[in-house]
Amino acid sequence: MFKLNVFFFILFVSIAQRAKAQNTTDPALIVFNINRPLVLSCNLTHPEINGTQEITWYKNGTHVEDMEELVGRYQLLPESQLFIIERTTVEDHGDYACEFNATTQILQSNFLAKAMVYARLPKNTQLIEGENLWLVCRVFGSDPIVTWILPDGIVISNSTERVQLFEYDAVPNAALEILNVRLDERGNYTCVVNNQATVVNGNLPALAFGMVRVRSHLAPLWPVCGMAVEFFVLFVILYFYEKYRDPDDVDDDSVCDYIPGKGKRN
Repeated sequence: MFKLNVFFFILFVSIAQRAKAQNTTDPALIVFNINRPLVLSCNLTHPEINGTQEITWYKNGTHVEDMEELVGRYQLLPESQLFIIERTTVEDHGDYACEFNATTQILQSNFLAKAMVYARLPKNTQLIEGENLWLVCRVFGSDPIVTWILPDGIVISNSTERVQLFEYDAVPNAALEILNVRLDERGNYTCVVNNQATVVNGNLPALAFGMVRVRSHLAPLWPVCGMAVEFFVLFVILYFYEKYRDPDDVDDDSVCDYIPGKGKRN
């Protein structure tokens, strides 16, 4: 009963990730989301397969039982011919195969599992005109292909004289650098990530957006200029106040009326 419930649960949440291959050596492309289940359905048919015989599963040519990274992470349901990884990582991509040794032949189905791609960019980046802009697109997924869209709509997939692309964290073109950034290069930058899962299956690419704000190289001087203007205005006000002040405004009581040798006059 438990296995039956697990089967229907996994079937429900992973219906888009299942593939059925029948006695073929051509791998079926399986797309899975990281941290979600990966479900492979062998779907072999033969008179000797009655739902009780064990089907052997391999990953990249190695028996799954001999792979340390899969220990305790997968289930085998022989009755349903299912191989299930409950919580996947990007390292779970690769070539899978199920095999059944019949009396007269070996039946096999092959799968190519690819993780969907994800991308992240810093939400806000600030720098001063003339500095070098450095953006890193954090990419997750199988064999990602990264391109960039600049604020003016230009698509960058190869380095140019000023706009250069670099490998980052083993992902080609994941880092973008613009030398001597200009004011007109501020705006939204887009990191576009594709892989076989998006190209072949028609899934949307992963998109990440980041706002770049470029300030004038004179920007650090604005506070100093503001203070200088304030002092100048204050000086002008005091100067004209003293120059054009009415002498009658002077308080007689504030004048020291003192006669030498006679003391203060009453």
